[in-house]
Parts: sequence; C-alpha cells; structure tokens
Amino acid sequence: MDSRRTHPRLALLSLLGNISLVASWAVLLTRPAGWQVVGPVLLAGFLVLRVGGAWFYATRQSGGSSVARRSALFTTALALVAVGLWVFTLLRGPGRL
Repeated sequence: MDSRRTHPRLALLSLLGNISLVASWAVLLTRPAGWQVVGPVLLAGFLVLRVGGAWFYATRQSGGSSVARRSALFTTALALVAVGLWVFTLLRGPGRL
C-alpha cells in the first residue's frame, strides 16, 4: 500500500502545490496586470507546499525511512529544475521560447 494514502492531507497539499506551479506558468505566459507579484508568490507557494510537504512527510516517518528521504530529495531536485525553467522563461520572455 502506498504510504501517502495514510496521510491524505499531505497528498492534497502536494496536489495544491502542483496546481500552484501550473498557475504560476499561466501567469508568466499571459502576463496580466500584477504578474510580477502573483507569479513569484504562486511559485513560492509551489515550493512550500510541494517540497515542504515532502520533507515534512520524510521527517515524520518512524524509524527514519530512507525511502521517504530519497523521495524528498528527488522532489526537491525536480522542484529546483521547475523553478529554473520558470526563471529561464521569465528572462527569455514568453514569445521567444
């Protein structure tokens, strides 16, 4: 059984983090009024919810589960790649992808 099913709130936070990342990309690409504030706030929300949730779950595992720690490290690495691509898009502009 997947151990995340025992903590459905953490799975919900992970989903909200993913939605926050998608929303930050949408804000970045469409650039509505106030996008300079909303985009980074949504991106920070992604990092807090997704990476913070993964590490919170890893630290609460009994016995110091190495699988949970490796999963948190992998989640952190993927989040850093996502933030790097977001910043790359910010610097290059949505029209010059």
